[in-house]
Parts: sequence; C-alpha cells; structure tokens
Amino acid sequence: MNSLASKRPFQPQSPDAAGVISWVHFGDLHMTKAGEQNHLDLAGIVNEVNQAFADSVSFVFLPGDIADDGSCSAYAVVRGELDRLNVPWCSIIGDHDVHENSFANFREAMSEQTHYAFTVGCTRFLAMNAFDVPEPPSFTVFKEQLRWSEQELQQATKKGQAKVLLLHCYPSDLKVGGEEVSRLVREYDVRLIDMGHTHYNEIANDGWTLYSATRSTGQIEEGPVGYSVTNIDGDVVSWRFIELGKLPVAVITSPRDERLLTKSSEIPQGTLKIRAKFWGDMEAVEATAHLDGQTLLMKRVSDSHVWEADVPSPREGTHPLKVSFQDAHGKVTTDEIRLAVGQRTKWRSEQRDQENALEAWPEHGLLGTQLGPNKNGKKW
Repeated sequence: MNSLASKRPFQPQSPDAAGVISWVHFGDLHMTKAGEQNHLDLAGIVNEVNQAFADSVSFVFLPGDIADDGSCSAYAVVRGELDRLNVPWCSIIGDHDVHENSFANFREAMSEQTHYAFTVGCTRFLAMNAFDVPEPPSFTVFKEQLRWSEQELQQATKKGQAKVLLLHCYPSDLKVGGEEVSRLVREYDVRLIDMGHTHYNEIANDGWTLYSATRSTGQIEEGPVGYSVTNIDGDVVSWRFIELGKLPVAVITSPRDERLLTKSSEIPQGTLKIRAKFWGDMEAVEATAHLDGQTLLMKRVSDSHVWEADVPSPREGTHPLKVSFQDAHGKVTTDEIRLAVGQRTKWRSEQRDQENALEAWPEHGLLGTQLGPNKNGKKW
C-alpha cells in the first residue's frame, strides 16, 4: 500500500547525552477541519517543540482520537502539521479514529501497524491498540494482541529493559481484555502507562505502576492548551504539563518525587545526585539546586539539556527540593518536588487503576478537577 504512513517509517531518537529518555505527548487532537482552534493550537505546539525540544527528546506521542470523525480530511490537517515536526512521532488508535468502523484511514495517514513496539535506550515501549474491533464503543483487546504483548514483555524482561505501555485509556476502561492487560502490567513490572482519552491531566500510582493521562488539545474541558513531557532517568519517572507559550520550563528528572514512588523505587541514601532538564527559547546559563537551606551550583552535562549536582543525602524524612534555571535573557524557571529519604510514605492502593489518582499538583499541571467527558459526562 502506497500510504503516507509507509513513507514515514518511525525511528525514535536515542536518549540524550546524559542518558535521559524524554518524550512529548500532544494529547487527543479531535481534529475536524483546517483553521479551527485545535488546528491552530497544534501548529503552535509543533512550532514550540521544533524550537525548544527537537534536539533533546526521543519522540512525540499521539495517544489516539486524532481525527474526531476518523475522516481522511481530518487526518490530512493533522499530517500537514506533523510533517513539519523535527522530531520522530508515533501514534495509536482512539475511539474517534474508528468512527468509520475501519482502520483504513488511520493506517493510510498515521501508521500501517495498529500495534507495535520499539526501544529507546534500555526501555521497551509497547504501543497497543484498544480497539481490536474497529468500532468506537468496543474498547477491546483480543487474545492475539495480548499474546503479542506478553511475548514482548517477556523478551524485555529477559534483556533487563524497563517497560512502558502506550495505550489510549486506562486498562480498567477496556470492556474486553482489561483484566488481562492489568495482569500483564503487574506480572511484568510495567513502569508506566501513558494515555489520552480522559481530556484532563492525571497521574495515578497504584504502588507498582504509574499511569499518566494528558489533557486533550481539542475539546478541552479543563485548563489551557499544552502538552506534557515525560522523562525516564535511570529508574526515575518524571512528568510535567507545559502550557503552550509558557517556556522556559524545568523538570527535575532525579531523584523522584514522593508522589511517584513505587515499590520498586530506590530511596536515596548516601550521596544524592540531583538532575534536572531545561527547555526554552534560549540556552540556560545557570542552574542551582536548593535543599535544606543549601544552594548548590549545578553543572551542565555536555551536549545535553541536563544539569546535575551531587550532595550528601539529607536526614530521614520529606524535604522540598527546588531547582532554578536562568537563561541567556535572564528568564528564570523552577521546578520543585517532595524528596523522601528513608521511610517511604505508605498508601492504600485501590484495585481499580484510576482510583489511585494523585491529588491536585498544579505546579505540574494536575488540577484535580477531573473535568472531561469520560469522567463527568461532559458534552463531548
């Protein structure tokens, strides 16, 4: 098939020079036709990613619901912008992408494969299809894809790779195959599931796996338009939503925020390495870390957007850790996390994945209002 997708083989970029894997998540586009606000917002996001992120992220992820009605004309609008993107991109299927009860338009425009896997550094990504039946209400993962997923997870485990799933929705939203996907996630120690579908920003933590959902770019119910960036730095996962037009931005990539600790997370002991990543219109010229009343100068890792500093691990307890960057124009941006040392926080894990959602974390884009059609029955 001589499709647009076949002419654009997906090959993610390697981790940055500091070894951090980063990717940008665009959110559900719900594209209809050219010139509408979600089209203009997508164009703005592409411009911003090209300007500030192209040399420091491995790929851009589109989590489904790309074309609101699944039409060729809507996909053409999206491809017109994605073809300008200077970062490799990948996509999966959402319920709106099969409104014509077919995979044909998605395969023609976005990806010839409905599910696939790829590796970045020491992490194996599984891009899954939540609609093995190409009908909007199906939310179905059949046994064939489950077998493929388990084989991929087994091989990744043997190779000592971390595992990440790219899925349109929470596993508990699946009407067929949800329990099996949840079993695979737990049995093979999947680190993260990155999702769309909800129309709002959310992170859930069941103690074993993190679940991240990014607000849609079209049909927005909650907050301003933007995109998220996810990082894997060793065994540490970090996530932050970035409002369009609000660069520069910083993300502490290590150590891990207390809210994102899982049972397999390492608690800092001895020397603590602080690492943070910076993105902006201009280069960062200075970075400082603030911990327990100390202000520490950080050094940039060569050929990277990552800055780091080594400090003695503070006493047992929870401590605010803040990193500040200043760029060449004097603009300052910060990030702050809660650093847990020693005894980890205990929490009760609910059986249903999305019931483990974190409370509001507005500094990272989590408003905690859960406004969206798939939670509160909004108009979409």
